[in-house]
Amino acid sequence: MSYQTRALTSNLRHPSIGGSQNAAGQSPVLVARINEKRAELESLKQLRDLSAGLAEQMQSLEQKLATLSDGTE
Repeated sequence: MSYQTRALTSNLRHPSIGGSQNAAGQSPVLVARINEKRAELESLKQLRDLSAGLAEQMQSLEQKLATLSDGTE
């Protein structure tokens, strides 16, 4: 089987691979989806960082409340 035939067969199995592709060899739909996922990942990283900061503040508050309740006993 020649390369041209294999490429055609592969494109028939994976229609999103063939046809309109940009210079990097990726379809515009795939590039857009990758960019959306990168933005989603960045948002999740920010959420993780904010959550970690909030958890630290809650632990600090817990320690302060424990000190206050110990002082009133």
